[in-house]
Amino acid sequence: MENIKDEDLKNKVVENPKKVLLFFYSPLQVPCLFAERSLENLESQYSDDLTFYKMDIKDAVDTCLKYSVLSVPKMLILDKGNVVAQRMGSASSSVLETFIKAHI
Repeated sequence: MENIKDEDLKNKVVENPKKVLLFFYSPLQVPCLFAERSLENLESQYSDDLTFYKMDIKDAVDTCLKYSVLSVPKMLILDKGNVVAQRMGSASSSVLETFIKAHI
């Protein structure tokens, strides 16, 4: 999962022809590490339909404000920068897969 910053939002997310799963995290929080591992396992399976990116909240202050990210881990599924779905908190791979399948 590629790590992006605020300045990448337009060309990586808004202008992306596919839907994007944007994962907000902090490397200092264990729930974020579990969610990240689960998402990385799902990325190859769903890469035809969805582009996966992650944003460390310390590098994404403007994006966090734009999408009201108040706590992490948080996942957004976006279409041309518009939120299609969102999920808070860590979860198992099967729960995250159900979330992804429901919104692609």
